[in-house]
Amino acid sequence: MRNADPERLLTKVYTDNFSWLQGYILKNSGTLEDAADVFQESVSAAWLNLRAGKFRGDAEQFNAYVRQICKYKWINQLKAAGRIRLVLKDDLSLFEGEADDSEVWARQLEQNQRLNESIARIGEKCRELLGRFYFKRQSLAKIADAMNNTEESVKTIKYRCMMRLRKIYLERQHNDE
Repeated sequence: MRNADPERLLTKVYTDNFSWLQGYILKNSGTLEDAADVFQESVSAAWLNLRAGKFRGDAEQFNAYVRQICKYKWINQLKAAGRIRLVLKDDLSLFEGEADDSEVWARQLEQNQRLNESIARIGEKCRELLGRFYFKRQSLAKIADAMNNTEESVKTIKYRCMMRLRKIYLERQHNDE
């Protein structure tokens, strides 16, 4: 990905993420101008990290990486301006600790990257099942129907997939240390 066509990659990052960021910032005490500024800063930071070899992954993982940077930059701006009234219900766990502490921020980005890399290695069936359950929030019954399986089997498969993901993640964590 480091050797990708820069213009095409940046266009994709913009089309995939800018409207999401506008909505996120508008919901969290910001303006469209704030969104444009945060996006520019975030894409620049992500791009520099990509070129420096600090990011390893595919285009989807890069989009998630850009979004994480956007969130952290917006949190930092709100804290600095004293406007920290956020509507982050599902995202609060991402910001535990000091959001402006660069070591915490870097550690969180490393963990997210490690998780994305681990997810990429668990296999297509596991990625699909876990994606349906955790990201699309589908019930086990609905997943079972879609996968032509029983609910109990899907529950067992989900457990095994999570154990596989956990094992790969912990191995990567051990290798990174």
